[in-house]
Amino acid sequence: MSKILLTLSLIASCAFAELKWASSYEAALAQAKKENKKVMVMLSRQECPACEYMEDVVFEEKAVASEVHKNFVPVHLDIHNDFIPEGLGYIGTPTFHFLNAAGKKIGRHDGAANIPTFMGILNKYKK
Repeated sequence: MSKILLTLSLIASCAFAELKWASSYEAALAQAKKENKKVMVMLSRQECPACEYMEDVVFEEKAVASEVHKNFVPVHLDIHNDFIPEGLGYIGTPTFHFLNAAGKKIGRHDGAANIPTFMGILNKYKK
């Protein structure tokens, strides 16, 4: 019985860790206004090792996913396949832009970051 409870607990914690990305930039802004949150835009591209690290390691961390969902509406844009709104530039990928609910840029981070560093970035822009 305890093995079953442990397995269910593990499954639940893994499911909670998954980020739920907004379907579009416009949807993220609308949701942020509705929920009084900020927007976290991730600009990436296919076959970007640093982007994959963020998705497969950093965003899978329960504490990171929880912090993002608590304070931000995340939206993921591919620089080759999605429209990139004016003012959301990049030099390389990943690039993160942090916006208030009105769409005004409040910060930017270029490149991947490990879990503790990314938590610090989130804490900086959630205020």
